[in-house]
Amino acid sequence: MITQALKEYIEKYKLCAEYLFEDWEKFLDFLYLQKGSVSAILWWDHCKRAEQHHSIGRGGYIDPNDPAYMYAETQIYEDGFASKSLDEIKEYIRYIRSAYPGFDLIPSFYHDEPKIFLKIETS
Repeated sequence: MITQALKEYIEKYKLCAEYLFEDWEKFLDFLYLQKGSVSAILWWDHCKRAEQHHSIGRGGYIDPNDPAYMYAETQIYEDGFASKSLDEIKEYIRYIRSAYPGFDLIPSFYHDEPKIFLKIETS
């Protein structure tokens, strides 16, 4: 079950229908504090709409904070994070972001099935 606090956080801070957050690290900290987890990460390139042809992504969502920009979906996807610690996930995210200089890659988070981005432990 998703906590009410987590539902409110998501509604307040998600940037689009995918689970993209401007401050992905703050989201992960809150998610894991709420006993949530992720199992997969899909990457989006935050780029100028007029320059999408230079992006490593295609299609996506207009940035609600700046309509001149968009989040273009890339083919960079990795799963297997369910058994990883929060620190290991953050390390992976920093590694991928540094591996693509010149691109502003933003992660979105999933758990097991498409569109289910997290798992909440029940006890």
